[in-house]
Amino acid sequence: MASMDDAPRIGDLEVDGDALTGDGTTLSELADELACGVDDTTAGSPSAGWRVLRRLESGAVYLGSPVDADHRTWRVAQLHPGEQPPVVRVHPDTLVVRPSRAERRQGLVLRWPSFVEEQHDPSELAIDIVNAGTTRWTPENEGFRAVGALTAPGGTEFSFGWVSSAADRAVPLDPGEYARVPVQLQLQSDPTSLEPGPFDLHVVVVELGLRLAEPLRVELTAELVARQVAKQNRHRADPASERRAFDRQIEAEQLRVGARRSWPEIAEVVGSAVSDDEALDRIAAVLDCEPAQATSVYDSSLRAMVRADADRRDEQLQELIRQRDALG
Repeated sequence: MASMDDAPRIGDLEVDGDALTGDGTTLSELADELACGVDDTTAGSPSAGWRVLRRLESGAVYLGSPVDADHRTWRVAQLHPGEQPPVVRVHPDTLVVRPSRAERRQGLVLRWPSFVEEQHDPSELAIDIVNAGTTRWTPENEGFRAVGALTAPGGTEFSFGWVSSAADRAVPLDPGEYARVPVQLQLQSDPTSLEPGPFDLHVVVVELGLRLAEPLRVELTAELVARQVAKQNRHRADPASERRAFDRQIEAEQLRVGARRSWPEIAEVVGSAVSDDEALDRIAAVLDCEPAQATSVYDSSLRAMVRADADRRDEQLQELIRQRDALG
């Protein structure tokens, strides 16, 4: 399979390009091969053409079947290995094949503003997303969130967690135009472990996989390190309160993940509600949770309803769990 960066996408899900060709099989036969059942709510889904689109390290499996002759529009199903017994559930909407992230970022480059040398605090930097191509770049549903990570000089390995926001929405760019966006610097979970000295600052526009060609060498002084520690401590509660806050975020994220298979029913009950309180009560009944917990689902965007790629949400959930567990 091609790298995920070069892989075509169905909705937001990177898939094996080879899987988009061929005849496939019936959903029941494929479910038998995967040793799982098929959810009863799959009425109206394609009877044939099903194949595995992608397997995740988490054990989740995505299936798909084309609904047109040229294989441009698909129905997608997902198998969650954590469910017992495991069941395949078909997404209610059709999704189209989209270009890979590598294709989507063609023509775009990252460039530091001219005043970058005057800005010595890496937590206050901005970077320009420039259309260096010859045609207009138009966003689909990407965001322009730029995340910064520090490594030792010459280091290339880093990781980060992120959550998209409406404030990160990308904008069209004509050739030569640029969008200036803040760099969201992510430090270690414990900034007190930072030592003054040189670091390489790497920047990634996460939804496009657009990376800075060369990292920026920055110098963390003792004053800057102390400022970062003070900044985090200003907003940090005691460990027990912080852990409870992570638990609430994890619970809300898990509820949103679980709600994906119930979106049609949720949309139906919310559509006839006459107030927010009634809508929350009805969602809570569908998901068997408290109305206060249902708020995270009620506030979800339409994009969350149709999103086929649970991979990124799973990564965000795992990052929250990692940060909570790091508290001890």
